[in-house]
Amino acid sequence: MTQVQSSGAFSTKVRIELHIAGQCLPVAQSGGGQLIFDEPVLLPSGEGELVIYIDESPHRWRVTPRPGAAPARIVPADFEYIS
Repeated sequence: MTQVQSSGAFSTKVRIELHIAGQCLPVAQSGGGQLIFDEPVLLPSGEGELVIYIDESPHRWRVTPRPGAAPARIVPADFEYIS
C-alpha cells in the first residue's frame, strides 16, 4: 500500500481581464510592461483597466496599451496600480 502525504500546497484561481473601449478581453499573462494574449488581438488605442482576480479578489491597474497596426499576441503597455 502506498501512502500519500499532502504538502499543504493549494492552487490559487487567477483570471485576468482587460476592459477597454466597451470590450472585456481575456488576458493570458501580464507584466514586464506587456499584455500577453492567447490569440492575436487588435486593440483600440486609449486607456483601459486591467483587472486581475486572485481567488475572486480583484486587483486593478490603469493600462495604456501601445498597439501596433496588426493583431499581436504580445502588446507593450504602461501600467498604473489603482487598487
